[in-house]
Amino acid sequence: MCNWESIGSVEQLERQFPTESACAAFLTQLKWPQGFVCPRCGHGHAYLIKTRRLPLHQCGACGYQASITTGTIMEGSRTSLRKWLTALWLVSRSDAGINAVQLRSIIQVTYKTAWLILHKIRAAISHSDANHPLPGVVQGIVAFYGRSIPSPIQLHPKECPLIIAESVTGSSSHTGRLKMKKVDPKHCSKKLLLPIGCDHFAAWHAENPDETYINRFHIQVRRNSRLYQTFRQAWRWMNDTFHGIGSKYLQAYLDEFSFRYNALAEHACTMQRLLHLCMSIAIRPLLPGASIHSLCGRSNNRKAA
Repeated sequence: MCNWESIGSVEQLERQFPTESACAAFLTQLKWPQGFVCPRCGHGHAYLIKTRRLPLHQCGACGYQASITTGTIMEGSRTSLRKWLTALWLVSRSDAGINAVQLRSIIQVTYKTAWLILHKIRAAISHSDANHPLPGVVQGIVAFYGRSIPSPIQLHPKECPLIIAESVTGSSSHTGRLKMKKVDPKHCSKKLLLPIGCDHFAAWHAENPDETYINRFHIQVRRNSRLYQTFRQAWRWMNDTFHGIGSKYLQAYLDEFSFRYNALAEHACTMQRLLHLCMSIAIRPLLPGASIHSLCGRSNNRKAA
């Protein structure tokens, strides 16, 4: 497998994967590390069909044909595997991520294609995040993203209420897993988070709702606290990289930030983690007017209390 920590530039990445065949071989090993397994019947033998752009594996038992992109965010895409790998690597970078304008220039695709690639990646991240609630005791605060409004009480229409929360590890020097989630404005009274907002977050995003504690009072949040400073870090990243994010897609960007933050805190290889989740989640085409979460082929089965 690839040593992602040794790759420090796009040029080094391209030398590691110089051809589509090299990318295909790598992704095949990643998808089926123990050999082909039919996604339909589970049979372990397939005939290889090489007449397509991507090799097809035809199950020896049921005849089902699967490529290495079947059941992944790349399924149905005409973009080359090399460009997909480059995009994934750029998103995994722990410093700043990348926006669609930058990606378009680097991998030489249209802005529309670059935008869709990034939003498919974010949809996969959001899907994974939704299925991994915060473990143990959870502590959180309420914060507001958008136009900076001096009023500590009045909620401006362009301010988006958020809950910033983490699982508590018992050590003040070590961070637990982080989540940043939008709050339904109806769950706020001006800038006060109502109990229903806390209950909704706990039901959807915590393993133990009874051990979830959210500070509902914005004016009580210490600006030098770790959670608030992490929120400000996410704010600066979204403003510097994307020049601000509207409410419609805000959650996807918050999930992307949290994904990299958690991987770094857990000393995990961000690229390896991103590859595994993107290779295991099917993404639907984005329809006009649809939200980013509608891209995912499977929905979160956690239910609010």
